[in-house]
Amino acid sequence: MSSDAPQVHLQISDSDPAPSDSVITLARINSADHPEGEKAKSSFPKPLNSASTLHVHSSEHDEKAETPAVDPDTILRGRKLALAFVAMLMSLLPISLDQTILATALPRIASDFNNFSLQGWVSTSFILAQTVFLLFYGQMLRIYSAKWVLIVSVVVFEAGSLVCALAQNINAIIAGRTVSGVGSAGIFVAILQIIAQSTLLEDRPRLFACFGAVLSISSVVGPLIGGALTDSVSWRWCFYINLPLGGVSLLGAVFVLKTLPPMGSDPTKRTRRDIWQQTLRLDYVGATLVAGSVTSLILALQWGGNTKLWSDKAVIISFVFAGVVAAMYVFWVRYMGERGMTPTAIFKTRSVWAILVYSFFMRFALLLFAYYIPIFYQSVRHHSATKSGIDLLPFQLSVIITDLVGGVLVGHFGYYWPFLFGGTFFLAVGSGLFYTVGAASSTASLIGYQILIGIGSGMGTQNSLLAMQVEFRDAPELVAQATSMGSFASFLGGTVGLGVAEPVFASELTRYLLKFAPEAPAAIVKESPTAIWELLEGSLIAGVVRSYTQALRVVFVLGVPVAGLGLMAVMMIKNIRIEKTEGVRG
Repeated sequence: MSSDAPQVHLQISDSDPAPSDSVITLARINSADHPEGEKAKSSFPKPLNSASTLHVHSSEHDEKAETPAVDPDTILRGRKLALAFVAMLMSLLPISLDQTILATALPRIASDFNNFSLQGWVSTSFILAQTVFLLFYGQMLRIYSAKWVLIVSVVVFEAGSLVCALAQNINAIIAGRTVSGVGSAGIFVAILQIIAQSTLLEDRPRLFACFGAVLSISSVVGPLIGGALTDSVSWRWCFYINLPLGGVSLLGAVFVLKTLPPMGSDPTKRTRRDIWQQTLRLDYVGATLVAGSVTSLILALQWGGNTKLWSDKAVIISFVFAGVVAAMYVFWVRYMGERGMTPTAIFKTRSVWAILVYSFFMRFALLLFAYYIPIFYQSVRHHSATKSGIDLLPFQLSVIITDLVGGVLVGHFGYYWPFLFGGTFFLAVGSGLFYTVGAASSTASLIGYQILIGIGSGMGTQNSLLAMQVEFRDAPELVAQATSMGSFASFLGGTVGLGVAEPVFASELTRYLLKFAPEAPAAIVKESPTAIWELLEGSLIAGVVRSYTQALRVVFVLGVPVAGLGLMAVMMIKNIRIEKTEGVRG
């Protein structure tokens, strides 16, 4: 062989013969200088950029990952990155507001329609639709530009908001929330894809921190805005407010974001005919199976102990159907292989599975506290919708600060695993302390408990998304579907969390009302927490408040086992350090 020929060096560490601890260094192949380089390069399953060196140090507990080769033409920096990121955040703002603005308005909506038993569906329907469609959007992003997926999704979201604003009954609100959830799924996944395609891996911790901060700030101002609008104007403005925000986000997406081909797509197959054929080959069967399984599961959780007994045949059938359809989907995925909605290559390591489990449980806890802390303040402390939104500030502000500080630290040191671990610890302690709350609990105690839970949520939520993208740093063609799978696990956790909390709360409230307030009109009390102070005789209030307190304690303590399961998952996630990428910055 000529001395000028390109060389490939494989260096295997002698310290541990296990394949997972091998150190492989692939030297640069410059095909422009060496014609035979193309032949050598074709033997590798994933092409390397001609100006890059990829180092992969694989270890179960301490892995150093240098970002793989990227296309410099797609990377945004400086002013362009700032403008593009602001445009994405403007698209994120309406959906993040929409998830929390109803936290303080829900009791009033339920009271106006005299249907508190269905108030859980106003929030659950949105999250359910969002969860079901995340995976479908993930495979669409392998065909269509993320920019246009984002634009179409914003339009769908706004249509659902308009339906809710004009609704004349709670069923119409639930329908509109479902439509908004479909659009929200596309917005969320498209933004994550744009970030993955347009930024360097080592820059993403800070970007994800801003991403999380917008979500958290929306969580802070959402309940405040929702409470203020509900008390002073009408809860309908909680939906009308999305229309101007959506218009601004559309303008930003159209004029600021670049239209880029999907990551890993074949540039020779981008004609309209090719794209249409690829669209026809989407995994519609898989999407239907996921929708059927998740919907049946949530139906069972919403009915059981709430509107139906757990032993009711409809509840049992729903649980069985959810399990059977989920099993069918597993077999379908194995049959479809890489053509499926969730390619089997995504589930390549134990670490990926652990990230999915962790994402599930962290979102479970986050939404549980975000929705039920305001109910505590309104029912037990007799606070208005606006005041209960203010009461939630310690939780939301601690999430924001932890998100931002964590993003800076992860960006500086390169490690996100310690934050995943710490999140479960703070969540467990805060949840346990919340089990002790009561009508006589001090304000300082309630604030402190919220801060602990907020720190735990802030440390884990965004870093789990980052962890998933790091796992697939060398497989750009799988990033969209892997990220959507991580988002699916997260939002499924939120959906199941609210689905579990609702019947638990309803069952416990019924039990404690019989014990502490048997003479109270249970139908009125359970339909609306505000009825406690507005419609009941003074002699009944103490018993009803105690019943609400005891029922909410059971809901809050769910965070302890959830945090424990999250901790078990963390122990199986790889501790990967994100290295700086050289030669790409301009």
